[in-house]
Amino acid sequence: MNVRRPARAKCLASAMAGDKELKTDDHKARIDALAPRRLMVLTGLFVGALASLIFLQLRQETTARKTETALRVAAAAADCAGQMNIALMTGASARKTLSACHPGGRAALFLLAANGDIVAAYGATDHNALDAATIGALKLNSRGQGILDLESGKSIAAWRPLDDDQTILAAAPEADIFARTPIWISYALILAAIILVIGSLMAAFLRQSRAAAEAAGAVRTLEAYTEALAGGRCSPWFYDGKARTITLARALLEPLGLGGRDRTFSLRELSALVHPEDLRSALSILTGEAGAVTEGRVRLRDPAGAWSAIYLRTADAAGRLKRAGVAFDLAGAKAQPPGAALAEARLKDAIENIPEAFVLWDAQGRLAVWNKRFAMLFRFPERALKAGLTPMETAQIARARGDIITQYFAPDAPCGEQGVEVPLPGDRWFHISRRRTSEGGLVCLASNVTDLKRRARAQKKKERELKETVDDLERSRSALSETMRKYEQEKHRAEEANRSKSEFLANMSHELRTPLNAINGFSEIMRSELYGPLGDEKYKEYVDDILQSGRHLLELIDDVLDMSKIEAGTFELEPRRIDLEKILQECVRLIAKRAADGGVKLTASVGHAPAVWADARAVKQVTLNLLSNAVKFTGEGGEVAITAEADLDGVTIVVADSGAGMSREQLDRLGAPFTQVSDQFDANRAGAGLGLALSKALMELQGGILALASQPGKGTVACATLPRRRDAKVRLPQFIRGEARILTAPTARGEIPATQAAE
Repeated sequence: MNVRRPARAKCLASAMAGDKELKTDDHKARIDALAPRRLMVLTGLFVGALASLIFLQLRQETTARKTETALRVAAAAADCAGQMNIALMTGASARKTLSACHPGGRAALFLLAANGDIVAAYGATDHNALDAATIGALKLNSRGQGILDLESGKSIAAWRPLDDDQTILAAAPEADIFARTPIWISYALILAAIILVIGSLMAAFLRQSRAAAEAAGAVRTLEAYTEALAGGRCSPWFYDGKARTITLARALLEPLGLGGRDRTFSLRELSALVHPEDLRSALSILTGEAGAVTEGRVRLRDPAGAWSAIYLRTADAAGRLKRAGVAFDLAGAKAQPPGAALAEARLKDAIENIPEAFVLWDAQGRLAVWNKRFAMLFRFPERALKAGLTPMETAQIARARGDIITQYFAPDAPCGEQGVEVPLPGDRWFHISRRRTSEGGLVCLASNVTDLKRRARAQKKKERELKETVDDLERSRSALSETMRKYEQEKHRAEEANRSKSEFLANMSHELRTPLNAINGFSEIMRSELYGPLGDEKYKEYVDDILQSGRHLLELIDDVLDMSKIEAGTFELEPRRIDLEKILQECVRLIAKRAADGGVKLTASVGHAPAVWADARAVKQVTLNLLSNAVKFTGEGGEVAITAEADLDGVTIVVADSGAGMSREQLDRLGAPFTQVSDQFDANRAGAGLGLALSKALMELQGGILALASQPGKGTVACATLPRRRDAKVRLPQFIRGEARILTAPTARGEIPATQAAE
């Protein structure tokens, strides 16, 4: 019976182990079959395909809405054209006719005059805001359809000419005439819901896969743990205080011949197995009832009647109802207690985890202990290092720099007990520390200080570069100080020269005006023949030429005097609320004769100009300069027009001519004193080039804007914008912002910069 039981136990244990391995392999196979990565890839492909289909459907429906809008706009334009022609013959109201043929939604209908002006409008005009530039670009004399880029967005428009040269234009937002909810919102919600559902399913699947993986990992860990316990002939034990039973694992019981599986012993059964002398100690460790002993050596009886020693151990804080611990089989190791083995294992583990290369020589100068970093540093062959080797023998088997071992690591090395830095191949450095042990041995530690050496070299290089930079900065500062001193001197000289020039111009202007007044006065008397006839007609022509030349010269002197006052900062304005319409009409009357003499048609539309906040004399001077330039550079048969454009903050005086015009390069040169863009032999060049410069300065002093737009062969448009209230911020009209070149600059009063005004 005693012989057969171990055999049956071994067979049963073998069968159970085989069945356990089959179950474990089946569990692993099921976990691997889950393949979460493969499912995630397939799900991603499905979502991508679904998103592509939704995107294609979205594009198709968006295109359908645009097509519907275009068809409705075209039909509305055709229908309104027919009804409007009937309304023109019957005299019906244009607005009622437009409302009768309105297609609905955000569509708008416009009745346009032959020149592009809007005669009547109906519908969503705020969503289809037409401007003059957009209307001017359309060919209204023929039927057409297209997409308009308006400030309110893109609109689809269709137009049809009427019998009286007017045009019906129908427009609606390009996206949808009925302003329905965007299609992408519905599809986005559908796609989001699908993604949310799929994401929830994937999250649940990933949690299940993770749990399965953790279970598989736990199984593998348990197998490895069981195998390690069996190899080390070690077993955990568990005590149940209620049932008063103790459970031991097969890893301990099988070597002792007590069974091939985990077993649970009652205290009576265990007492029969324990040596009588060790029973009290064993019960104290296992149950905690006979004292506070937590570890000790216990002998157990094997089936042959012999005694086998084990070592029991538990925690110091173990309770009395639930206790657990570990049991070691001491067969073949009775001379060394488990505590010493554990201490030795811990010491070896600590030495292996030191980040530096470690080596210990005993008192006889032979190799005792080392770690893997020491072996890797000198590239020793695997398992070549053995305890008892001399330093020379150790250096001979090293594959890399064995001479360093004898020079710095050996107990009899000349460096003594001190730290030393050693260079190694590949620009590496190691710091070697040497210390004697209490028994006369030697401990050596080699730390990698390559990074520290490199950082030190880099720090020294940076310090040298910083010193050179500081020296360069000192030299630059000295040169800059000298340059600033010279600049201050030159600036002072320039200011003195500018002041002297302004004083000279002012004095000369006063000196020249006195004789010119006499010349002009006597010329007027002679022309009026106050004291009798002059005689020959040539004398009358000469007197007229003298008077005109004198007046022209007096105007130039006045401009020079005003410019010198502005540059000297002595020119004073008296801004107040002035009647702009009256000033503009007066300027038109003054310039009308000159325009008529040159064969230029002068047109004025200033009856609606509101009041502005400015200096009356300055406004009159700027307006006369702009009109004079327009008449001067417009040939015979040309046209000059003056009008006023108002908004909430300012009023713009617009002077347009059909003259020769200017290129962009010529416009860029305007605005500086004594600058002209015409050729020096041009017969129309009359003046000193101060008109625009003076006008620019006067507009800046009043917080206004002066701008010009021109094209060669098409004429020039000059705009002078004045504020309607004190400190109002002005801007140019919409029609000229993109093409105008602004001459004025922002002043200290807080007007907006010219670049912002042009936007």
